[in-house]
Amino acid sequence: MKETPIELAEIYACLRESVLGEGVSEPLPGELPGEAVLQACWQAGLLGREWTMQDGRRVRMLDFGVWNRGAGPDFLNATMEVDGRRLQGDVELDRQPEDWERHGHGVNGRFDGVMLHVAFARPGRVWFTRNSRHEEVPLVVVPAEAWHAATGVRLPLPSARADLCRLPLAEMSDADVVSLLQAAAAFRMQAKRRRFRRKAELCGDHQAWYEAWAETLGYRVNREAMSLLAGRAPLASLHGQEEAVLFGTAGFLVPVLPDRCDEETRAYHGRIWQSWWERRDEFELSGERRLPWSYAGIRPANHPHRRLAALCLTVAGWKEFSSLLRARETRRLETYLNGLTHPYWSYRVSLPSPVLKNRLVLVGKDRVRDFLVNHVLAYDEDPAAWEIYLSLPGGSPSARVVRMSDRLFGSRSGGEVLVKRAYQHQALLQIEEDFCQPSLCEECLFPRQLQDWRAERRCF
Repeated sequence: MKETPIELAEIYACLRESVLGEGVSEPLPGELPGEAVLQACWQAGLLGREWTMQDGRRVRMLDFGVWNRGAGPDFLNATMEVDGRRLQGDVELDRQPEDWERHGHGVNGRFDGVMLHVAFARPGRVWFTRNSRHEEVPLVVVPAEAWHAATGVRLPLPSARADLCRLPLAEMSDADVVSLLQAAAAFRMQAKRRRFRRKAELCGDHQAWYEAWAETLGYRVNREAMSLLAGRAPLASLHGQEEAVLFGTAGFLVPVLPDRCDEETRAYHGRIWQSWWERRDEFELSGERRLPWSYAGIRPANHPHRRLAALCLTVAGWKEFSSLLRARETRRLETYLNGLTHPYWSYRVSLPSPVLKNRLVLVGKDRVRDFLVNHVLAYDEDPAAWEIYLSLPGGSPSARVVRMSDRLFGSRSGGEVLVKRAYQHQALLQIEEDFCQPSLCEECLFPRQLQDWRAERRCF
């Protein structure tokens, strides 16, 4: 009898515990992400609500505040409770406590209303956050486990001795190797489902899906920027003006287009600029809070303007799109996304670009597959989700997947078959994060535990 994905995930969790020790739940934290990502996690409530301040008092956030679009503290008019006393004011987030002075907040009167200073690393010495009136600002250091769980940061991959893992895998049967990969993939799927449920509980199902889809469209280099944009311009705030609000908040609209732009571009820009002008004060970001868009190393068809156009189209048809976010609607979702067209963006790569002779698809098969694997199938508890998950082709493997495949399988006969499916890619990524990052190869117990892996095993 086949195990369910939940049972497979539990078996893999047992393997992790046998290698990494009791009570392990997530990989060890890596390098802190940028402040914009941490701000997005704060705004969504993903970092938690209650902490112990540096002076030992407990603080509980009642309202995380308004995410500031201009100069000054990161969040305005937040509400917190300290020892039963309700306080209201601003909140500033810094990667390190000392950044408060490095950034000049201590002498800037705009920060005198800050009631809570939030940092993500402990100070290197005794530290007191002070404002320009030389009043102490309470400090909270968010535990590494909290920001790691919220951001999913990975450690850099160290040098490895591939032969240590290849040896036990070379002796394993095909059935045992497949069972290992399926268990790792099931564990990864369950972890993603838990994170999504947590986010949906905080911001609602529709906003959680909106952010997941935006992140998927961002692909690698613009995943962070697209995710931040979805937080800055929430789904419920668009009110049928998705192109104006999203392109404007993204910083892609300018008052005057370059002279080289044609009449069609000027007409399109003028229409959305008029709507943007009406809502500009509500959404425009100052220069220091500009979203981190990247244009280097990406194909013209993947330009951020086109990715954003695809997001706008799905938002405009949100009722239909959201009805397809289930495993049993996989085929219809693929057809819907692959068939998206736009009279302007199907023939342009950016706002100032010339018109193309041939139509470009707005959402390709790779983006749809990634959305299915990382979100739709991962979040659906329907048993059909797992079967579809196992059947999806993997597409071109990433550099990390290729590296892990070589590390584990090397010249194993038939090893190339083990990177043909999407679930196999996910499994290799999970194994890398769990066993190749927390410790050096010579100290790792994973190869030894693999010797005891069997398709019919229950634990170690």
